[in-house]
Amino acid sequence: LKLLGKKECDLESRWIGKKSNNRCKEFLELVRKARLGSHDYNEYPFEDSQVWQLYDRLQRETGRIDFDTMLLLFAENVLSDERLAKQFHERYTHVVVDEYQDNSQMQALMLKRIVKRGCLTVVGDDDQCIYEFRGASPGNFDRLKEEFAKKNIAVQEEVLIDNHRSSKNVLTVASAFLEGDKRRHPKTLRPTKPEGPPVEVWECSSQTQQAKQIVAGMIKRHEDDRIRWKEMAALFRCLKMGGNGSLTTHLQKELAEKKVPFVVVGGKSIFERASVRDLVAYLQLSIRRSPNDKAFTRSINQPPRRLPKDKVIPIIKEFLDGNTMRKEGDKLTSITFLQEAAKVMVEKNVGLTTSRHNALSEFLAQIGTYQGKLNIMSLPDLLKYLWKETGLSEFYKTKNKVKASDNDEDDESDDEDDQSVGEKEQETEEDDDDGDECGDESDSNKSGAVMPALPKSVVTSPVKARHAEAANPYKVERVYYPEEISLLIELAAQHVDDWNKREEILRDSKSIPSLLDLTRKVVLENRAAYALESLPDHIVDEIVLAPAALGRSVVDEFLAGIMLQHSTVEDQPHAFADDNKVTISSVHRAKGLEWSDVYVPYLNEEFLPTSCREGEVPLRHVSNCNAIIGGKCDKECAAYFASMAAEERGGPEERHLNEERRLAHVAATRAKEKLVFLSVDGVYSRKERKFSTVSKSSFLDNIREHVTIVNKR
Repeated sequence: LKLLGKKECDLESRWIGKKSNNRCKEFLELVRKARLGSHDYNEYPFEDSQVWQLYDRLQRETGRIDFDTMLLLFAENVLSDERLAKQFHERYTHVVVDEYQDNSQMQALMLKRIVKRGCLTVVGDDDQCIYEFRGASPGNFDRLKEEFAKKNIAVQEEVLIDNHRSSKNVLTVASAFLEGDKRRHPKTLRPTKPEGPPVEVWECSSQTQQAKQIVAGMIKRHEDDRIRWKEMAALFRCLKMGGNGSLTTHLQKELAEKKVPFVVVGGKSIFERASVRDLVAYLQLSIRRSPNDKAFTRSINQPPRRLPKDKVIPIIKEFLDGNTMRKEGDKLTSITFLQEAAKVMVEKNVGLTTSRHNALSEFLAQIGTYQGKLNIMSLPDLLKYLWKETGLSEFYKTKNKVKASDNDEDDESDDEDDQSVGEKEQETEEDDDDGDECGDESDSNKSGAVMPALPKSVVTSPVKARHAEAANPYKVERVYYPEEISLLIELAAQHVDDWNKREEILRDSKSIPSLLDLTRKVVLENRAAYALESLPDHIVDEIVLAPAALGRSVVDEFLAGIMLQHSTVEDQPHAFADDNKVTISSVHRAKGLEWSDVYVPYLNEEFLPTSCREGEVPLRHVSNCNAIIGGKCDKECAAYFASMAAEERGGPEERHLNEERRLAHVAATRAKEKLVFLSVDGVYSRKERKFSTVSKSSFLDNIREHVTIVNKR
């Protein structure tokens, strides 16, 4: 409205206040569904219609248009111009549309204008219609035939049943998922491949065991049958779900522990969440004599410390460009890193305001303190120390708790309705993880009380956090650990265990300890008393610390493993086609792709299939209904429009369940050879902070006679 030059609006009260986000979502859902159904303004109550028209006017006057408006403008404006339409039709005499089952009515309108004087071929599979939340419908092919029948235009139909991807056993199970859909056009896929291995359903006790079984199965196939990592995938109905949070975390952790490379399609791996990247940046800065410009830039104002990087970093870079040498005693040394340049700026007190100079000086002093801990703390303890002392713990506690309090009313439906679990799974996950709170001494104690949300006005800094602690010396210290940070610390502990096992094997190969071994033992037992930083790095690290799983070598190897897992793919499957990595993806993102081995976790009720949740949006009304002019509905419009939809596609629950069947079918047909479904007995809800049992999927009844059920508990 401000872009339109309006200072006030009689509808403003609807969009301000505590619940404004919910109202905006409600309105956008109205517009989305109305456009997908090709509805008109006058089919909605006056206020809803007025806001809708304002929204359309805003787009047209500012040139900021959404996807549906782009289609509409093309169909109504470009193709309505006779001269332009003639040129378009003369240039494109034949049109081919792939994946036609995923077209919305808006796209169908555009297509009708495009092929007005040409020939049309559409290709698709109504059994793979899994985008109803975008307006797609399995009935698209029937409507197309009806449209051309009205114009007395013959339609030639060919049913392609030969399947060249999947084995016979995979196709049998995939087809069985669809048997409950009474409205589909039946067709039987004919395999061109041999029978293949039997399809299995693995029954697991927990999410952790489910992840372990998947990874163990992948490793066995990789080692025994030489199946490449890139030929394996784990496909989820959705990547995260309501109070259960991220459904892929357990699998990511297990893959990382077993050093299996993986890529997350359409989501963020635990290593790419902002909190993890911040902590890793500080870990990189803690390595002495190894400046890192990327880590320095990321950490300089994270958490906020009056050093905005868009202002301060350019100043440091400018100083570095003009000062490539510094004097240390009688020697000149080169300056090549931002951290070195910042140190010189602080020493000379140049280039920054007093407040920024003081903040930068304190930041550099903190880095020096962190570097002093590298040689005396184990990697997990160092991560815990950095997480607390840098102020990241307080920063993310404030950020995540405030966000959680703002979204309390939405939390149940954020990821469970059709649009959320299908289309919105690509949203970043770091802000949606509530995290667990535990004492500093134990990572496994995750039952501590949740700290109350801090007000938005609070800006947490390491200094303020320490002052708050000093004010109450008798307070029991609790440190906030989001789920991804807890997992990072667990992975660090596993890395140290693996390192120690290697060193133990090496020590066992020696019958008598050498003088070096005895010297190393004395140094390690008294390392806090020695000035180890004065010794050459290679002596301290490789000879003294590394055998005890301490120091730079341990951290470097851990960081190298993390860097290998930095691989999120957004809507570009081809980007990782040449990478030999296991794929983690939602079923929606996997459509059109294929793998040798496919694992489908959570074959459980509420997960696959998910429950039906109809969004509460303003109702559509017939033209002579009192609701159109602000009164109460007197024509039973809800029942009327519901009956129209049910006549064509069934009621909401039936439509939802049929799409869930098609999703299971699509997941199964991604597999070429090996297909495994997994179920769990219970899941942990981070929102309720407790474990709860879950039922087996009702879909299991459809496939039971075609699969081998394996108890993996």
